[in-house]
Amino acid sequence: MLDQSLPIASRTFSISSREVAAINDWVDGITREWNYGQRTALRARLCIEELAANVLEHAGATAEDEIRITLRHLNDGIGIEFIDTCPPFDPTTIVAPTINGSIETVNVGGRGLQLIHAFSRDLSYCLQLGLNIVSFKVHSE
Repeated sequence: MLDQSLPIASRTFSISSREVAAINDWVDGITREWNYGQRTALRARLCIEELAANVLEHAGATAEDEIRITLRHLNDGIGIEFIDTCPPFDPTTIVAPTINGSIETVNVGGRGLQLIHAFSRDLSYCLQLGLNIVSFKVHSE
């Protein structure tokens, strides 16, 4: 059960490269305001940025699509909910790619999702009323 007395911040963004930068600035501001350490803030921002980049690059977003991000200040970290209005995509089902060969021949696809899996806890996905809802926690360090 979430402690309702802890702060919550939520904001909606359009889907564009400019807005991905705005997402980073917003997350940085909230994590500073809530006094999270640099490592925790970086992990939260990287996970959110990767989800936003995937929506921007791969989801076939239209001008009407949006991203809504909610951050919850938790006693042991940050609770994050990332909602987008694009076609369904479940990041929890992606298997991390294996590394075979040299750096020049490695497929870079899927590495960002691997980062999300490494930096987050309790990663979940659901499709509800046409919305992709990704929820996870980033623990404080």
